[in-house]
Amino acid sequence: MTIKMVVTDMDGTFLNAENTYEHDHFKQLFQKMTKAGIKFVAASGSQYQRLQNQFAEVATQMDFVSQNGAIVHSGNDLVSVDKLSDADLATILRILAERFEPGAIMQQTISGLRRTYVDATTPKEVVDVVKRYYSEIELVPDLPHLSSERVHDAITKVGVTFGMGGNFAHQAQTLRAALPKTVASQNSGFQTELIGNAGIDKVTGIKQLQERYGIATDEIATFGDNENDLAMLKMTPYGFAMQNAAPEFKQQVKNVTVADNNHNGVLKTIETIL
Repeated sequence: MTIKMVVTDMDGTFLNAENTYEHDHFKQLFQKMTKAGIKFVAASGSQYQRLQNQFAEVATQMDFVSQNGAIVHSGNDLVSVDKLSDADLATILRILAERFEPGAIMQQTISGLRRTYVDATTPKEVVDVVKRYYSEIELVPDLPHLSSERVHDAITKVGVTFGMGGNFAHQAQTLRAALPKTVASQNSGFQTELIGNAGIDKVTGIKQLQERYGIATDEIATFGDNENDLAMLKMTPYGFAMQNAAPEFKQQVKNVTVADNNHNGVLKTIETIL
């Protein structure tokens, strides 16, 4: 096996339940990967700025596929951004307001290149949860009428987290059936759907980095635990489902990590690759 790129999801995969990882262990492996010419990529549904903060010591030396592939960075350099049209954004927000009963949606975010936007009326305890996944947040009035022009930002994703008391499978199905064909929704775990342009996912982001560095698909190892990771785990013979992933998810992937996310599953599996 010749691996030239390692791509990992973050929440439920690289990060443990405390939203962190063993920094010293990672630093040792990152140095080995760098010496071997292996690119390291964080691929997440969440925000680039948050990922930068989590890898502050090496952020300029690695790559980022954020917001499920809508935004790609190489270090500090922006490679691409896939923007939602204001018409599609307005349609998505109207669907969310009309199709679901009050209280069904626990948390709603609108993410752009610069910031993630949250309604100013959102309870503090919910905003605190949002801050776990997004570091650059702006509270705005009247979120359901937000547009890229209004906030001077390239809007790429709408995040919807449903409350634990509802039937999430039914809610997700209802949402996806109502969306226009120009956009699509993916499950990012934690009762959350992320809505963006159709045809854009982590694989499309990875392919941009492949072209940038001249890396073949069978030279990539990928790690993930949820639906929005499945395509990138299937794109390469070296896709690894997390040991903590649902059984039905693991059955769809060729490989499983040597440990779960709370026991350094990604780092220990990278060691076996190196």
